[in-house]
Amino acid sequence: MRGCISKRKNGTYAYTIEMGKHPETGKRRQKMKAGFATRKEAESALAQALAEIGRGSYITETKETVQDYFTKYLDLKRPQLRPGTVKTYKWLIGYHIIPKLGQIPLAKLVPHHLVSMYEKLRIEAGLSPQSINHVHKVLHDGLATAVRHEVLTRNVAALVKPPKIPKSKTTVWSSEQLTQFLQYTEPYRYHMIILLAATCGLRRGEAIALRWEDVDLKARTLTVKQSYTRGEKGHIFQEPKTAAGIRTMAIPDVTMTALKKQKVLQAEDKLASGPKYNDHGLISQTKHGLPISPYYFEARWLDLLRRSGLPKIRFHDLRHTHASLLLKQNVHPKIVSERMGHSSVGITLDRYSHTYGVDYGAAERLDDLLAYEKKSL
Repeated sequence: MRGCISKRKNGTYAYTIEMGKHPETGKRRQKMKAGFATRKEAESALAQALAEIGRGSYITETKETVQDYFTKYLDLKRPQLRPGTVKTYKWLIGYHIIPKLGQIPLAKLVPHHLVSMYEKLRIEAGLSPQSINHVHKVLHDGLATAVRHEVLTRNVAALVKPPKIPKSKTTVWSSEQLTQFLQYTEPYRYHMIILLAATCGLRRGEAIALRWEDVDLKARTLTVKQSYTRGEKGHIFQEPKTAAGIRTMAIPDVTMTALKKQKVLQAEDKLASGPKYNDHGLISQTKHGLPISPYYFEARWLDLLRRSGLPKIRFHDLRHTHASLLLKQNVHPKIVSERMGHSSVGITLDRYSHTYGVDYGAAERLDDLLAYEKKSL
């Protein structure tokens, strides 16, 4: 295998490598790369290319643009992703990656392109560090896939650090505030969803998707088996993302009482709707038996929160409040972790360690221990 250097009309240099004849067509094959400022640069690149061909690591430079590649990458990635994640990837690629980088040849992509894009997303689009990190994650995975498939020789995203995500402090209510809010929302239709988050630690999608068949009223337990989450279009029922997410837990008295009232409410709904009632078997559903839209529920939650006069928190913070109150009552972290559906107790301890406050109790116990040892001397 051999190569040669040639000077082009515009004054730059190029190299051409003879790749032999095509095994099927018998036609002559050549690989050429141009754009070198000097003959020495071209000779150096030729030597490197010949060495790579000898080692079997030479990759023909793709002519695809970023837009061409990432459009195909999304189709390639689709079978590996949950429908809601596919929707997120489509949005990140279609609204941020392609508009900013789409026309750049994939092989010409350099770290500066990414750094510049992240800065524009921060300043011009007003994206948060977390959102920019989502963009970076998709870029990194897409380019890593290109390297594995021998479309690229390197992943430029691996050379770029996305903006640091500031640590956010978890906001929780006190037991008094939670009690006040639960009393305020009791007359409202969506009280059950709020109660399941506050007393059982369920996520919004898990509370909306909980079915009567998932509840054992005699054993006073419920089992989380599914969640109502975003699909590519609308919302769908799906199993939890992890094995730990499928969990069984004891139901407190206040929730048991509410479940019995919910049975009565749904019987009234069925009677009022008649043949229009389309029962989905959910504990919380519309007057006509349909699943409750998470977006509609979020609007009702914010309205109830505003009118209650209590400190503003996210709906998800009810789940945090649940864990924090249990830990303050010295419930074992392992039990709290299982109720929350965490994959390890370490996640629970790290996330809610602030609930323990200053460790006066630990200091007092140490004093007691030392005092005991002094007496025994």
